[in-house]
Amino acid sequence: MRSKAAFLVWLAVGLFVPLTSSAQTPQAQTEQPLVNPVTRTIQGVVIGSSVLQGNLQITIPESCRFALSLPPGQKAIEARRISTINLNADDNTCDALFEVGEPAAASSASPAELENLANTSSVSSAAASTRTDDLTAADANEDLGQPASKKIQSAGFLKTWWIDPIHITLNSVRNSTTWHWRGTGYCVTGASGGQHLTWFTLSGWEKLSDSFKNTVDCTQSTSASTVLYDNPVFCAGVDTYAFYNPNMVNGLQDGTLLGTWDDSFYGSLCVYLASFRMRLERTQN
Repeated sequence: MRSKAAFLVWLAVGLFVPLTSSAQTPQAQTEQPLVNPVTRTIQGVVIGSSVLQGNLQITIPESCRFALSLPPGQKAIEARRISTINLNADDNTCDALFEVGEPAAASSASPAELENLANTSSVSSAAASTRTDDLTAADANEDLGQPASKKIQSAGFLKTWWIDPIHITLNSVRNSTTWHWRGTGYCVTGASGGQHLTWFTLSGWEKLSDSFKNTVDCTQSTSASTVLYDNPVFCAGVDTYAFYNPNMVNGLQDGTLLGTWDDSFYGSLCVYLASFRMRLERTQN
């Protein structure tokens, strides 16, 4: 009799990679445990269902928008969802249970992305300004002769992704931002940002649409992506979707790196075989 672990590997290969030959069967990956993990409930805001317009009108179900942040001096945090999402229509809130801790290693392309030939797409740009005011009160006081606050450049990213039972990355979205800040009350300046997408074509994943925005206003820099992936053969010929709405990272006036995500995996019965991951990481200051 097969062990449970062996059965999951067999099931994952059969369901997630229906189009490959034995020579192309992807290799199972090992997911490193988190450092100092804790189990915690993270609360979010309910996002109502909608219809994504385009060549195909695709209905997006209700979902939950979560957020985590890193103050200056804190390097990285990773969260792995370990429960279903509870939606509370009475007060428009939602929550889920996560294992939260520090990543075991610095971020890089996952072994699955390297060894299993995921497709990728990248874009980057200087941030377009959306500022409606030229100066905050603190900026104005500095112009009147008050001591200048030291300008600091920081950078970081938010990556969210879905894995299968053998830890292959099915699809992912990563948004990065670089910004200059001087403290609360001083405008954020000099921002740039980018997005990096992956989708595992070997098992049938394809990118249907994506949009990227990179802006800066007085309060924050913003790098955000809305991305829809589809897999028509993922589960018995029924379309399975992964929708990132959005994946967003902000650099704030006080140096905080803020990550916000809203990730839906839906459309077929096989969605319960996928697991969600997120990582927020500072790459500078």
